[in-house]
Amino acid sequence: MFVSLAGVTVGERSDDLMLSEFEPNFGSVRTGDAEWPLRDGSRPGADYLEAGTVTLTLRTRYGIRSRVEADRATAAFMRAWRSSLRAAPGVLVPMTVGDEGWTRVVYGRAGRMSPPTPGTYLARRGFAEIIAEFRVLDPLVYDPVSTALSISVVPKSLGGIIAPVITPVTTTLTSDTSYRVLSVTGEGPAPLAVTFHGPATNPKILVGGVEVGLTGSLAYDEDVTVDGRSRTVTLSDGSSVATRLSRDSRLDRLIVDPGEHEIGFTATDRTGTARVTVEATPTHYHL
Repeated sequence: MFVSLAGVTVGERSDDLMLSEFEPNFGSVRTGDAEWPLRDGSRPGADYLEAGTVTLTLRTRYGIRSRVEADRATAAFMRAWRSSLRAAPGVLVPMTVGDEGWTRVVYGRAGRMSPPTPGTYLARRGFAEIIAEFRVLDPLVYDPVSTALSISVVPKSLGGIIAPVITPVTTTLTSDTSYRVLSVTGEGPAPLAVTFHGPATNPKILVGGVEVGLTGSLAYDEDVTVDGRSRTVTLSDGSSVATRLSRDSRLDRLIVDPGEHEIGFTATDRTGTARVTVEATPTHYHL
């Protein structure tokens, strides 16, 4: 088994630092049960999954014989662990977990870490042990690769003259709705990430009766991504443009169950090059 965080990977057969123990705990259920007044039992309320933890125990390999070598072996992991603590509020950090034949991603934040104990007989001879706890704040487990689907705009007409005729004469350009089918695997509800590529005016998609769209125009070099997992709306440079969401957009419902789903895309585009990319990340209930 191996774990990877912030570009640093540690496995059972690592050159310097080995993963000796891996303890997942995906938390319990938070209930909204309330006691019935003047009767037995309780009234069931809404249930939610609590945050969990993954506890890692890492040790230096047997060939390391000095404190200097042990410090060199643990430095990269400790640096990656500390760097994940500096993520911005609201940002979930991915940690990849895998073994032969499978790989999964969990999202959360780095938690407490017990660094190597100095001054002991074993420490002077190169033995170092780190116990680190990763807080799993999203109870679902994700595939590392998403299923992507690209849909291009379909011109409907070149418009026509609008009466009464006013100089200069203007025409309108509309587009028909394009449909494609997205196949989603996994076990649980998969979040969607929708990227609108300009040039386009008022682009939107429909999936399962849920609309996600933008108001106004996208320039030819603009891309806007609406992420259902993180519930963010960002430009390609990472800046937030949540105010450009259409009034009928539903970020909280931008998820689909496993199976096949028809997605409709529409936009106004005079060049006929507008398109949208829809990505579904398969989810699981366990590693």
